[in-house]
Amino acid sequence: MSKDETPKTKQRRYSKSAFIDAEANSKERLILQVVLEDGKTYTKAEVDKTVKDWKRKEIK
Repeated sequence: MSKDETPKTKQRRYSKSAFIDAEANSKERLILQVVLEDGKTYTKAEVDKTVKDWKRKEIK
């Protein structure tokens, strides 16, 4: 925990599989499988930003 974080402001982190299991929409599940890395944990805000950025990417 950094100096700026207090126990009250620290957000919970979850694994890729936790986010995939929690998502009811199969389209969103597929996106999460693509953009999230195995073995890494994320906060809800990090996942939301990652998915939002991925959706904005230009198709090549």
